Amino acid sequence: MDKVADKSGDRMRKHNEVSVYWKESRNGWYYRVQLDGKRVEKATGVSINNKAGRAAAEAKAKKIAEGLRSGNEEELAKVVRRPGYATAGEIVDRFKLHGPGGSAVKAASGFAKYVAEASGKADWRGVSSHSVLTAPVLRNWITARLAAGCTEAGVRSSVQTVKQVVAQRRMHLFADLTLPDLTEFWKVSGGKAQDQSYEPIPRDILRRMDAAARIPLRRENPRVWAIYWLMRRAGLRNSEVAKLRWDWVDWLPNKRGVDLVLIKRPDFHSKNGKYGRVPVNLRLMRLIQAALGEGEYVIPRAHKTEADDLTHDGINGFARRFIPDGAKGAYNLRKEYGSRIAQRDGLEVAAKLLRDSMDVVEKHYHALLERPKPL
Repeated sequence: MDKVADKSGDRMRKHNEVSVYWKESRNGWYYRVQLDGKRVEKATGVSINNKAGRAAAEAKAKKIAEGLRSGNEEELAKVVRRPGYATAGEIVDRFKLHGPGGSAVKAASGFAKYVAEASGKADWRGVSSHSVLTAPVLRNWITARLAAGCTEAGVRSSVQTVKQVVAQRRMHLFADLTLPDLTEFWKVSGGKAQDQSYEPIPRDILRRMDAAARIPLRRENPRVWAIYWLMRRAGLRNSEVAKLRWDWVDWLPNKRGVDLVLIKRPDFHSKNGKYGRVPVNLRLMRLIQAALGEGEYVIPRAHKTEADDLTHDGINGFARRFIPDGAKGAYNLRKEYGSRIAQRDGLEVAAKLLRDSMDVVEKHYHALLERPKPL
């Protein structure tokens, strides 16, 4: 009878003796067997590193040994066939097609960068997921990033971006693809969480940015100009601006104002499942309409990718002229909006207009922008 062991030492093995062992560099169980004085070593195709995974690998090793002894190449091929893990390119393509709107492009780009750096291959698309989506590989990548001078906050943000693509809640997107066990991969945090309460942009910098975002930015790039003020004065998320259509704009009678109607639609799903109406300055919407026309979308585009690029790279490129890299770029415009509404109308109103919970608004979107007056 074949003996299946979990030891990987180099002692002499008996003829036909089979052993299985975990190969860290390949993230999977491998088997060894001595046949005719030669050691045969192959992957079992099992990538779960626990007792159940070892048991599955042992059972697979027995079948492999039987196939080797029988000399039946066809049966052996069925047992030792390539595991067929999805490639990084397949994962990114699926995520970009079914992922969370505008943020899918940014997350996919971060994921691709991780795969290329972790694997050392510029042509990252063909890299097998089981060779990079492991906790040890991710931790080594984090260590390398920190050693290269990246900040802890920046690395932690990058890790969250990578994990966003293969998050547990999105596993249904890859139901027909084979992915490695991601249990330990999901647990890697990239560093200790820090207080994320909003530190407002210095008032002098904000004034300079607002001044540049008026006539100069409108002349330079009208679409980025419109994106800036929709985030600054309506608190919209990047993805919401990208999807905003003119038929979502409710022009109230008697010129009383304008509401952006952000409700659940077939082509619009909120990031957190919360929806609502957001009042916007009437003059601002008239100016945007005059500058960009009244087509299907408020921000015109030739294709979806162009809209995503404008509402991420385009607006962040402008914000980075004034805000350091580690300060979340244009997302500060939404935080400024939330802080201003909270200070003027209270946290409950801010939560309603930001379409978020009271706790989230108080922690992430609220700051005292002006020094309270003494009694």
